[in-house]
Amino acid sequence: MYKEFFCHTNDVAINIASREKNENDVSILFVHGFLERWQSWQKIMDNIPSHYNIYSVDLRGFGRSGKTLISHKRSTWADDISNIISKLNLKNIYLVGHSLGGPIVASVSSKNYSQIKGVILEDPFLGTQPVDKTGRASRGKIVAETIDNSKSLNEAIMKLKKLRPDWRDDIPVEIATARMFTDNFLLEVPRKFKDDFSIEEIYKNVKNDTILNHSNPDFGGINSEENINYLKNLNSSIKINKWEKSGHNIHRDFPAEFSKSILEFIEN
Repeated sequence: MYKEFFCHTNDVAINIASREKNENDVSILFVHGFLERWQSWQKIMDNIPSHYNIYSVDLRGFGRSGKTLISHKRSTWADDISNIISKLNLKNIYLVGHSLGGPIVASVSSKNYSQIKGVILEDPFLGTQPVDKTGRASRGKIVAETIDNSKSLNEAIMKLKKLRPDWRDDIPVEIATARMFTDNFLLEVPRKFKDDFSIEEIYKNVKNDTILNHSNPDFGGINSEENINYLKNLNSSIKINKWEKSGHNIHRDFPAEFSKSILEFIEN
């Protein structure tokens, strides 16, 4: 259903999955979070009507895209997406970014203002220490160690299924595969790549129609009410949509509802 291809920018090959028709006027471009790949959006993409062109990328260092360099910065990811938009000559674009993808698409919206119609943020990184009311970090560490200590992808998937029997069957597959396809440079702790984003400036300068889908910290959301209010003071035009029953991964936990919210934002 989706065509995968490499878009060669000036210095890297970015893997992209797309579904497009020449007669379509509007495009939706999905950008995943840290330790994910384009497939994390597939359930959402499946729900998008065929009269929209859709694109989902593997960020540099993730999935099948090219590897990072020692000189890698967070802004490198935004530059890559900006270059893709130019290379593919995309227009009338709605950008959707989850977690790390949030500041990336916000930055791209400023770089490519004339081509962007709107920005949809899903529990985005806001530059502060993420809230962790549910022990997400410690659970994530156990999941990471389980995958890293496995001899094969299949072994990692089976171990995750035993570790988290509450997960849907597709979640261990995606989490294990995404981590195994991640550039080792990005897995190093402490992380060596530079955080050269000025988060305040990025969100302050977003001028396109923007909605922030705010996950509930009590269920695993990474942003406190104080952080959201601070963002609103930076840029009062950003709309806030609260998801009271969802944690950090709205698109994974509520794919039908999140797909509907994307379409409502685009069509209203």
